[in-house]
Amino acid sequence: MGGGWLFVGALSGALVSPLLAHAGLAHLGRRHEASALLWLTSALAGGLAGAVAVATSDRADVWQLAPALTVWGSSLVAAAACDAVTQRIPTPLVRQATVLSSLLLGVALVAHGDWRGLVLSGVCSIAAGLTMTMCWRYAGAGFGDVRLAFLGGLGLGHVTHEGLQLGLATVAVTTAVLAAVALARGGSRKTMIPYGPALVAGFLVAAAV
Repeated sequence: MGGGWLFVGALSGALVSPLLAHAGLAHLGRRHEASALLWLTSALAGGLAGAVAVATSDRADVWQLAPALTVWGSSLVAAAACDAVTQRIPTPLVRQATVLSSLLLGVALVAHGDWRGLVLSGVCSIAAGLTMTMCWRYAGAGFGDVRLAFLGGLGLGHVTHEGLQLGLATVAVTTAVLAAVALARGGSRKTMIPYGPALVAGFLVAAAV
């Protein structure tokens, strides 16, 4: 796939992510939080997610993955945007995205005979979800983060060792930055921060590398 397809993927993500974020805020009863900054940020991040989807499908040599991963990435970005402004992740958005992404990814991988990718996608989803379950139990994460992790792991059917390492590092660094920002704004060590943006950044980096 060439630069033209990257543009199509980026444009698709940039258009879909803000719409999903708006729908997510409506589910939370926080539609008034849909500021111009939120639209711009989710559009930019969604564009990046769409480009990642095309690049990943090209690397895996499975073109059918592009639309599936675009849905996956755009949904992750929308959920993270909602979490960033409300510290809540809309359950209907994540559940519907998980079901749709599972179906699209499953069909794409089975149609291509990529059984390894199918198994790895499931394993990564379960591993990410269980890891965040432990964080929910012991580290103050929300259960919405657990659902988000199950969704995020689905897109890692072709993750590399380097991608996994960089993804984990991205989660750690982004979380540290968010904590530092909270402290700079007068918060304390007990101030709650949204984990969604850090998780989504990590998943996208892991899928891209």
